[in-house]
This record gives sequence, C-alpha cells and structure tokens, in this order.
Amino acid sequence: MRIMGWILLLTWAACARIPDGTTFGVTGEYAAVDASTAGKDAAGNDMHEVSDVMVLNEDVASPADIGPDVKDAQAAPCGGPCPSGQKCGADNTCYPPCGGPCAASSFCDETTPPGTCKAFAAPTKWGISGDNKVQKLVSLHISDKTKSCDLVNAAGVLGNADGVGDNALAGAASLMGSSLQDAVNKGSVVLLFEPKSYKTDGTAFSFNVLLGDQDAADKAAGVDLTKAGGKYTVKKESYDLTKCDAAGCPARVLFSPATTSSGALEAKTDKFFLNLNMSSVTLALTLSAVVLTGTTTDGTSWVTTTGGRLCGYITETDLNGAVDALPDDLVQQFGGKDQLKKLISSLIKSDVDSNSDGIKDAKSVSLDFSTLGGTISGMSP
Repeated sequence: MRIMGWILLLTWAACARIPDGTTFGVTGEYAAVDASTAGKDAAGNDMHEVSDVMVLNEDVASPADIGPDVKDAQAAPCGGPCPSGQKCGADNTCYPPCGGPCAASSFCDETTPPGTCKAFAAPTKWGISGDNKVQKLVSLHISDKTKSCDLVNAAGVLGNADGVGDNALAGAASLMGSSLQDAVNKGSVVLLFEPKSYKTDGTAFSFNVLLGDQDAADKAAGVDLTKAGGKYTVKKESYDLTKCDAAGCPARVLFSPATTSSGALEAKTDKFFLNLNMSSVTLALTLSAVVLTGTTTDGTSWVTTTGGRLCGYITETDLNGAVDALPDDLVQQFGGKDQLKKLISSLIKSDVDSNSDGIKDAKSVSLDFSTLGGTISGMSP
C-alpha cells in the first residue's frame, strides 16, 4: 500500500552514521552508507547515529491509492465498537434499544429504531391442561461423528441418506470442549420441553421448546439443575412477539408432529433456536429441518428422555448473522467479526446443499441430549 512513500525498517548489527546536514530528497532512491567508518567521514565531518531506518520516497498517494484497511478504519460505523447492549444507528451513533430493558410484562419492538416497549400477554399456565409440568434439558453434547444423524449424501443432498453420519459441528468440538454441558449445569442454557398433549400409541401430538431460567428460590437454595424436579421460569424470548394476539403469543419453537410408540420418540420442526458457547462467545444459532429422536418413559405422562438426538443444519448466512449480532467488544480478541467468521468456517465445514443448487452452503449439526421432569413457576423477570 502506498502512503506518503515507503518506510522500510531494517535491523542492522551496527548503527549507520550520516554526515551532518545530509537531507533526503524525493528521489525514490537511497545512498548506501558504510557503517564501518566510525566517527568521521572522508572529509572529516562528524557522523551522527540515526535509527535503523532507510527511507524510499515515492509519489504522494492519492485517496484512490489508499488500501481498504485504511479506508475501513476511517469509515468505522459509530467510530468503533458500541458498548455492550447497544447498537449502531443510522445516524452513526450508539444507542440502547428501547432506551434500555423493557419490563417483564412488555417487549422491545425495534421495527422503528430505537424501538418501543409494548405490552406482552404472558401465559399464566403451561403443560398439559395447565399442570405446569415440563421436561428440562439435563445433558447436552456434540454427537460423535460416527453416531450422528444421516442427513445427506456425499453431494450434500438432503434426504438422501448414504449410511454415513453427518455432523460438521464436530469440527469445533476442541474449541467448544465441555462448554455445552457446563452451560446446562450452570443454568445459562435452560431448555424446557412443554407438551400440549402426550400420546404413546403412535398418534401425533406436539410440544413447545421454551427458553428458561432456574427459579430464584431454587437458585438461592443451590438446587441441582441436572436432577429430577426443580422449578423454572420462562423467558419471554421463547415466544414469537411479532405474532401476538389477544390470546397471547405462539412459541418460537413448536415440534409438530411428534409421536411415541413403544417409547420411541420422533418429532420434527422447521426451525430450532439454540445458544451455543464457542470459546468465550455465545452464538444465537438457528437450526433448520430439525429432527429430534430419543427414548421416553412409556406411560401416561412424559417422565424422561434418554439417548436423545437433535439434528439439523445451520446455513452459512444464519451463522454469519449470529456472528454479526455479537457485541463488537466481545469479538476483538479474535481480531473482529470477519476473523471470527473465518475461524468458524475453518473448523466447521459446509457439507449440506440447503437449496438444491449444487453448492454446499450449510453445516450439519448433531447434538446428544437427555431430559428429566421439572415444573414451571411463572415468567422470568
């Protein structure tokens, strides 16, 4: 890149010495200096030490010559990263959506930035006939590649099983380590499976998947989240706040149809939303074409799920969008969002052709899980 000439930094074993009064012209050349002549030159002039720099002057660069890294720095939105919890607005200033968090009984509608807090018709009962009984996630791991769902063939075509497990996410297992299970243990990831009905004869039923928190009283008492029982509250983000009506808001994740027969559970949904911890950041990911399987207690109610597996794919567009949604200050350790995207792409290879155009543009995901029973006590504050 040409910026006001070239500056070449050279480490010399001995310092060069230049005669007094010597100046450098805009010539594009430099004169070699013999560092062995110490103290005086041939004419007896004093020599002064200069830093180990040789200057090559060239034509002054025009704006068009300035490289994209300099121009990007000059045009950084909002002058740089916004504080955590804030966004960069159209006027190039940072702002907190809706001026700050909305109350538990409302949500932030950002249709017109900076957004407006609007009333939210929160549910008061959950589960079958309002019994508030749910299944809670108690274990979550990246599936072993050899035991993953068979989603695609070698060409990445969905629905064409070839007898080989598909789980591109396994490429990031070393980066993620035990972070998924740690998040479950600590309560930073709470998923609640809320059945609207339950059948064991192979006929269809449905269930929602809700985001939750451990009930404050249980948390204060140190109740183990991975054991059966316990109380949980539901986050309003569990619901599609763009489709609310007088009766309330539908859950963002609905598995329908779902069936169980002789304890074998199978369910499908178009979209599944999951927060995945990768290194020190949490990505809000959208899984598509999701299939859930497992073994449930064969009885009149859903008591446990063992050997659960959740499979689907994440498009590169959705994954990049999840990175773009991260606060700028969280990704500086990776060198910025573009560098984090490159890192993820190098670890999680695309192996799914999501739109049948012959190009692999998505990444397969397979997660192992299990559930135990719990109870919902209300909405999260």
